[in-house]
Amino acid sequence: MRNWIRPAVAAFTALFVCALPVLADQLIGSVQEVDVAAKKIVVKPKGKDKANVTVTVTDSTVFETAKGKAINKAPLEKLKKGVILEIEHTDAKASKIVLKGNPNAKKKADAPK
Repeated sequence: MRNWIRPAVAAFTALFVCALPVLADQLIGSVQEVDVAAKKIVVKPKGKDKANVTVTVTDSTVFETAKGKAINKAPLEKLKKGVILEIEHTDAKASKIVLKGNPNAKKKADAPK
């Protein structure tokens, strides 16, 4: 009679673990404004006619490069307008920010010789 309890608990646990990452929203866009003192970033999402989104950076926010390398030294102060970010956030509080690149930066191949 109790043979169904263990599989039911296992199924519920698996469902919860799989659904947990879905709770965080993902935002990809370019930096419009950075308020270092308030720890806020205003991002323009990719796509047409999308309103800017303000995201709060916390002490537990993880910054990474596009290659997955952690950034530890004052990443918020280094953000400039136009930098492309991929942000995982819940209720506009960032848990992870990946710096995808800066379309305004000159590439080595484009640099004058």
